[in-house]
Amino acid sequence: MSDILVVQNARLEGPGELGRLLESDGFRLDVVFAKKEKLPSLDHSAVVVLGAPESANDNLEYLKNEMSLIREASGKDIPVLGICLGSQLMAKAFGANVFSGPMKEIGFYDDIRVDSASNLFRGIQSPFTVFHWHGDTFDIPKNATRLAYSGLYNQAFQAGSAVGVQFHLEVDRETILSWLENAADDLAKIPYIDPKSIQNQMDQNLPGVQNNMRTFYRNFKSEFNL
Repeated sequence: MSDILVVQNARLEGPGELGRLLESDGFRLDVVFAKKEKLPSLDHSAVVVLGAPESANDNLEYLKNEMSLIREASGKDIPVLGICLGSQLMAKAFGANVFSGPMKEIGFYDDIRVDSASNLFRGIQSPFTVFHWHGDTFDIPKNATRLAYSGLYNQAFQAGSAVGVQFHLEVDRETILSWLENAADDLAKIPYIDPKSIQNQMDQNLPGVQNNMRTFYRNFKSEFNL
């Protein structure tokens, strides 16, 4: 098995830098747009579940199917990486609460702290820089280990072969610009979010985020022998 199943939940939220790293290592990406396409039978080396504006609490059949997929992969010890909504679906799939946080986190943040001896963040300085775009958050599931946190939120956890990260390391410049443009009307209603400032911070912060992506990717591959 050398295919990676990538579950894409929004048109503008693709695998980005993570996808390029996987393809450069010879993996084939089996990308499924979950809103429109049926999830395939699970015959893959790993699964990546990406983000979207929806909530894990939305009563949507395709999101329920993704939670079933996460549980199936975990039961088979197939590595699963959930990003943003993907991490929230993972938390809910394992019985934890997903809920709206006190503030939306959107933009570059440098306050993510490593919370365990996990090898997944080995080589990444704590605190470290990520890109955020979320309003919901999660409790840590029972029998899972919290891996990272910030002042407001749990940010990452691991339950066996399943790893959830609430932040985005996979973003590139084009992705961030498309999100800012697509969400301009909504962002204008959030007084503490400054889209122009986010755009101006890219040159300084994006290289660090992408370097953290590469380090996390190497660690993930090593952790699960991919």
